Amino acid sequence: MAVDVRPITAAETRPLRAAVLRPAAPPERLDYPGDEAPESRHFGAMRNGEIVGIASLYSEPFALRGLRPAQRIRGMATHAEVRGAGFGAALVAACLDHARARGAEWVWCNARASAEGFYQRLGFDGYGERFDLDELGPHRVMAHEISQK
Repeated sequence: MAVDVRPITAAETRPLRAAVLRPAAPPERLDYPGDEAPESRHFGAMRNGEIVGIASLYSEPFALRGLRPAQRIRGMATHAEVRGAGFGAALVAACLDHARARGAEWVWCNARASAEGFYQRLGFDGYGERFDLDELGPHRVMAHEISQK
C-alpha cells in the first residue's frame, strides 16, 4: 500500500503533537521554534483524508559532524492504530527526499529511546549516549548521512 504524504501547515501538526508527543502539555508547548520559518517543512501522512502521521523538518546543522548542512526532524508522530503500517517510514522518506533536494548532507533527530529501532531500520545511526529531554524521557541523537546521487 502506498502511503499518501503531503505538505501540511505547522498548525495541522498540533493535534497529533498533543495527542501523541505531549498529551499533558499546554497549547504553547505544541509550537516548536522554527515552525513558521520559511525553510521549515511539515509533512502529513494521510489515511482516508485524515492526518494520521506527522513530521516536521527544520534547517539545523548537525553539530556532531562539524556543522555540515543538515535538516532536523522534530515532532515525528503517528496514531497508534497505524504504527507498523509504513506511515512513519513514508514520512521519514519524504523528509530525506526534501533534505536531499535542499543539498543537506545529514538528517538528524533526537529520537525517543523507544523509537531508536525504527530509525535504525531506516538507515539512521545512533550518536552518543542516551539523555533525558525534560519531561519527555530518554532520547538519543540519531542521524542519516544523505547521498546526493
